[in-house]
This record gives sequence, C-alpha cells and structure tokens, in this order.
Amino acid sequence: MKISKEVKVGFVSIFAIAMLVWGINYLKGTNLFFKSTSVYAIYPKVPGLAVSSPIIINGVHSGVVDDIYFHPDKSSRVIVKLNISEGGLRLPKNSIAELISTDFMGSKAIGLKLGNSSEDLESGDTLKSEFEVSMLEDFSEQMLPIKDKAESLMMTMDTAVIKLTTTLENINGMFTNQNKRNLSLALANLKTTLEGFEDLSKSLNYTVKNKVNPTMDKFGNLADSLKALEINETLTAAQSALNNMSAVMDKMNKGEGTMGKLMNNDSLYNNLNGATLQMEELLEDIKLHPKRYFRILSRKEIPYKKED
Repeated sequence: MKISKEVKVGFVSIFAIAMLVWGINYLKGTNLFFKSTSVYAIYPKVPGLAVSSPIIINGVHSGVVDDIYFHPDKSSRVIVKLNISEGGLRLPKNSIAELISTDFMGSKAIGLKLGNSSEDLESGDTLKSEFEVSMLEDFSEQMLPIKDKAESLMMTMDTAVIKLTTTLENINGMFTNQNKRNLSLALANLKTTLEGFEDLSKSLNYTVKNKVNPTMDKFGNLADSLKALEINETLTAAQSALNNMSAVMDKMNKGEGTMGKLMNNDSLYNNLNGATLQMEELLEDIKLHPKRYFRILSRKEIPYKKED
C-alpha cells in the first residue's frame, strides 16, 4: 500500500507538535508520561517565586509551580498552584508547602515537607503554607543590630569631632598676642615662686637640722628624767587621798558626824525656815506699827497699848 505524501506530511506534523508540547512541558518541569497531582497553597506574599519554580521533596525535583494569582476574596493573599509529578511517592494529606530559598540571589522554590497522615493528598487540596527564612534575610537580621550600633557610633564620632573642632577653635581664639604675653608672665612668676620654695626648703632643712633636732633631744632627756622620778609612789599617795575622801563622803551621805547631820537632818532647815518667817513677820509689824516699839527705845516706861 502506497502512502501518499500528504499523509506522511500529516504524521510528521502531528509528531512535531507532540514533541513541541512535550518539550515545553518538560522544560517547565512537567512530565507528561507520569500522573501529576495539582494542589494549592496560600501565602501572604511570594517574593522571588515564579511560574515554573521547582517543587522539591527531600532534595529531589518533584514538580513545578503551575500558576500564581491573587486570592479572589481581594485580601491581597497569593494562591500558588503546585503541579506535583512524583508518581512513585505517597503524599500525605497534612504535608506542608514551605517557601524556601535556593541561592543567595533570592531565587525561591517550594519545599514540600511530607506529613504523617494516613490520608493521601488529592488534586484540588490546599496545603498548609510556611516560610523559611532565607540565608540573606537571616544574615540581614543578624547584621541589623551591628548596623544600628555602627550608625550610633558614627553619630557619636561626628558629635565628638564637632566638639573637638569647636574646642580647638576656642583654644586658637584664646592664644592671642595679649594672652601669650600674659601666659609668659605667669610662667615667669611661677618659676620665681618655685625658686622661692626651693630657698624656703633649704632654710627649713637647716632649721630642723640645727635647732629643732637639739630641742627634740632635750625633750627626750626631760622625758627620761621624768621617767626616773618615783611616779608610782606619787600616784599611790594620790589614790589613797582619793579613797579617804570617798570614805568621808560616804559618812556624810549616811548622816554620820556634824556635816552629815547638817546635810541629812531636816530639823535645822525647818528651824531656819521658821526663824526666817518670824523675822519677816516682825519686820512687817515694825513697818506697819512703829509706835509699838517706841516703848522699847524710850527710857520712860510707856505702857503697851494695843492698836486697832
């Protein structure tokens, strides 16, 4: 049977189209000869993730990202459609789709962490999503405190430089010609004062050596002489006198002897007090009735007359 050229061209065209479709999907990471599972994951944002980004399971390329679009609820969340083409692997329903980094340039992929559920993942399911901190982000977070400290140090250094510049300017302003002359005079006076102190020091050394030291030697000899006196006997005699005085005071406190009776007996005080009162009454009576006492001073006998 002879095949016409038109049929041959049709077969070649169909084969070429099939190979083109297979090649395009192969480049995307989709293997048309294996059954694939399409699932979804929802993220608040997907920086660095693109369509055809790989899906990695335990380090093995196991599918691609098939589509990325916003959530229809207009919440700005992002839905990622995952096309998992790993046919020889059981996918538990509680697996987690983690957004991971693949290099330092910020390229992203989906790392599928298999769960332990007894139910298998089916097409149309929505996986739980997570973020993995990229190495660059982790490095940035660790460098952020150092960056803040470096900025604070730079600001402190700037302030210190400004203050130092101001201080130097003030110092330069202080060193005018008049101030320089005053400083020279002050240094000259200081030199003169130091020379005077040196002369005074020499004079004090001479005085101490020739006058103070002999005087101190005399005081030492006097102390030795006092030490040679019978100080103990003198102190013993003084102690005995104090003991006798203490015994006398004890007797006086107990009312023994004339002084003790005077100090401790109230009769003398009462008698003196009574006599004082009578004396006051007598003087008051003389002041009020002086005529009563004329008969005492008169040589004639004047009879006593009681006054009203």
